[in-house]
Amino acid sequence: MNKKNIYIGWDIGGAHTKYTINSKALVKPDSIIIPLQLWKSLEPLKKLINDIYDKYSHRYTIINGLTMSGEMCDLFNNREEGVKKILSLFNRGSSKNYIYTSKHGIVPMNKYKNYKYIASMNWHIIASYVKNIYKNVIAIDLGSTTTDIILIKNYKCINQRIDDHTGLKSSELIYTGVLRTPIFSVVKSISYNRQIYNLIPENYATMADIYRVLGVIGSQEDYSTTADGRSKSQLNSFMRVSRLLGLDYTSKYKKLILGLSRKIMSEHYDQIRYNIHSHITKLFSNEKDLKFIGMGVGRNIIKRICQKNRWDYVDLASLISGPYNKSQDDLSMASPSFLLSLLLKEKYEYKK
Repeated sequence: MNKKNIYIGWDIGGAHTKYTINSKALVKPDSIIIPLQLWKSLEPLKKLINDIYDKYSHRYTIINGLTMSGEMCDLFNNREEGVKKILSLFNRGSSKNYIYTSKHGIVPMNKYKNYKYIASMNWHIIASYVKNIYKNVIAIDLGSTTTDIILIKNYKCINQRIDDHTGLKSSELIYTGVLRTPIFSVVKSISYNRQIYNLIPENYATMADIYRVLGVIGSQEDYSTTADGRSKSQLNSFMRVSRLLGLDYTSKYKKLILGLSRKIMSEHYDQIRYNIHSHITKLFSNEKDLKFIGMGVGRNIIKRICQKNRWDYVDLASLISGPYNKSQDDLSMASPSFLLSLLLKEKYEYKK
């Protein structure tokens, strides 16, 4: 039996694993986002990999492309161990496995040993894709936990980041996101209606509760778990935000919580905008053709920031040619895994 190929781009994170299945044999590529909480155990990821293999291997030749940031989990003693253990889960059956490296692009998994070019390099896949589209770009991937800022100048990636430490140092990696970020990490206190409201520094609520209360994110984007394990209803979000203020929520506090939530959202926007603006000032002050590309669960937030500042915004989804399945998670929310599946398919079929 002459099997057709399917290309699976994997982006294995600490809180979520994202994978995209792409093939000429399939009508549309699908991106799936699954909360696996890698810091607890490797077993759920192992089961997911095996389930996908069992589902597709009898009909297709599976070609996996891997990238990750989950190697930083405290499940592992160090990042090198994390990379090796995650990669080892793919050593089964007849699948062909490749990894994305920042230095050499996509390479066979069994021929590459330097973990430093693998660990936390999922952002670099975005750079590899968008650098061929526009001359000067600031691409922003605003995810559930972090914000990646990718810098393209004269069609080249100019990021200083070589790992998460240098990414934090250069403000190309910002540890703030739309879903999992604790609210107290964004603001400690809020001035509202001539009063100061201090927040309890506990993980009672996350930024997802703020955006849920204000109706900024929809159910499709709301893929992360809640701080207290309860449902993602708007009422439960009101209750979680109230808890940060030392209040038991009742309807009489609704106006107050909405007002404070708008202030928190504004502060979050300002923090992200400040970091983007600092890169513009430092690197692109003389460029007139600078494009801003938004992606991730917070792409609409990036769009709002760009519109407010009159920056030339483009959504990643508008740059993706070909069909994609809108009934599944939006492909731009899983951009590294989706773009990796495209790069893998292009490289492998070109080589063939």
